[in-house]
Amino acid sequence: MKRLMMILMAGMLLLVATGGVAQADTLYGATGSNGVNGELYTLNPANGSVLTDVGPLNDASGLHYGLTGLRFNTLTGVLYGSTANASPTDPRWLVTVNPLTALVTPLGSYAAGSNVTMSDLAFDSTTGNMYGVSGQSGNFYLINQGTGAATAIGSTGLSVQVGGGLAANSTGTVYGTDSSNLYTYNKTTGAASTPTALTGAPFNAVNALAFDASNVLFGVNTNNPGTNPALTHLITINTSTGAVTDKGASVNNLDALAFGPAVAAVPEPATLLLLGSGLAGLAAWRRRQAA
Repeated sequence: MKRLMMILMAGMLLLVATGGVAQADTLYGATGSNGVNGELYTLNPANGSVLTDVGPLNDASGLHYGLTGLRFNTLTGVLYGSTANASPTDPRWLVTVNPLTALVTPLGSYAAGSNVTMSDLAFDSTTGNMYGVSGQSGNFYLINQGTGAATAIGSTGLSVQVGGGLAANSTGTVYGTDSSNLYTYNKTTGAASTPTALTGAPFNAVNALAFDASNVLFGVNTNNPGTNPALTHLITINTSTGAVTDKGASVNNLDALAFGPAVAAVPEPATLLLLGSGLAGLAAWRRRQAA
């Protein structure tokens, strides 16, 4: 009986500590290409399907946003977004997104030049820095996470990366894609590496990237970043060979991915009451046995 009480108490403490849910590597996705009103989703990494529609990407005034990039700061847990050139509100801005409600809070303009937004964002957990690449310039950028200001580190040596993806793995290596190749970037100079050709993708462009907790690189593969609706598939990319694995069809106009922690849910009051009642009953039973 003593062991049972200890198990129940441990279970109750675990529920309180974790909010009643396991903290998993959750895949978030956002729409925003082609001027659509953006939506935040959680996606199934196994097949690209929607697990939950979190809600529209609106600010506190109800204004709509469209995103081309999503990225968690893994040191603070803040989810950042990059607004599209055609975003209905604050185009070419850095914003934060509440992963529980999809509420957008604008931070500031990239101020990187006419029509220059970040097509994707990368967060380097080894330095705390955030980087960006643009579909309107050939530069590699350092992003100020407080103000949104983008500072060009240097030229990538590539043509403009329309819809290009960007992500950093757990060791801080920054990977990027254009329509047909995979690269790594020099974080000091911005220069791109020799390209590795992407093979096996169902469509002709990769417009978002994200690493999961096991350093598997996921991407959004689209038929054409300029069409509306843009069809998308969730893919994985072998970073050594460039080989693409098609996971399945996903949301139209999907333009941003980010892996992050599951949002903790508050335990149901009935669950806590049941556990508490059970512990109280066991305690009373033990007192009676001792009497």
